[in-house]
Amino acid sequence: METIDKVSLSTSVFGADGEPGRTLGRFLELAQQAGYTMVELSRRQRKGEIEDIRKSGIKVWSIHGIYGGPLTGSEAELQEGVDNACRRVEALAEFAPCPVVEHYLDRYNDPAYGKSFRKQVEKLYEFYSKLGFTLCIETAPYKPKQNQRYPDSAEIARFVRSFDREDLRMTVDINHSNLHEDLTAVCDNCRGLIRNIHVSDNHGEWEDHLPPGSGVIDLKRTFADLRRNGYTGPCNLEFRFPDFPALPTVENLRSVREYVEQLLWGK
Repeated sequence: METIDKVSLSTSVFGADGEPGRTLGRFLELAQQAGYTMVELSRRQRKGEIEDIRKSGIKVWSIHGIYGGPLTGSEAELQEGVDNACRRVEALAEFAPCPVVEHYLDRYNDPAYGKSFRKQVEKLYEFYSKLGFTLCIETAPYKPKQNQRYPDSAEIARFVRSFDREDLRMTVDINHSNLHEDLTAVCDNCRGLIRNIHVSDNHGEWEDHLPPGSGVIDLKRTFADLRRNGYTGPCNLEFRFPDFPALPTVENLRSVREYVEQLLWGK
């Protein structure tokens, strides 16, 4: 059986730029000292990020897009949301091919929202695909107080399959999906579609984004389920330490990497 062969770290673990000593370049340096060779760029757009990445030599495994709607409004307003997301991705075009992650936003009871979301995804896909990226639609968190309904992994998988495109796939966010579904079923539902994952932990009630091993998720079983359903890596970590926004230490970052590698490979 193939293994999930690399460990990638989302830059979301580092929080915002601007405080003394808190720059993307510094964060990449800490990550590399802790043994990471790949990163996912978070939704936060950082000053000088492309030059910092070039200088570091670190590989960009994936990019978290910024599309967040709107799904209603004038055509100009709808297009502006798409255009903003496309500008962000276009600025990072040199890191293609890799996944670009976008949220699944059809969380309303009114079918009109779903039709609008599909139309916007079609536009995003057309633009991202021309740049060489794979658009990955992310599994949704369970937020009954914020969303009218919960779109489960089976729905999102059907949505992605309906496009029938090799470069339109899925991101399984383990932290999102365990809140309202069995993770084995999630991986089975998304079989053959999984091109990226987000790995963090929680206590089963909210998307806490805890470091792996800090909550209730059976990550070893989930990694096996992901492999069984065709995903071979990287293991892409998207978490925050409990003392956030304190700057993470090399030791803390390394300990998470080593813990995950132990689960993956028994090292």
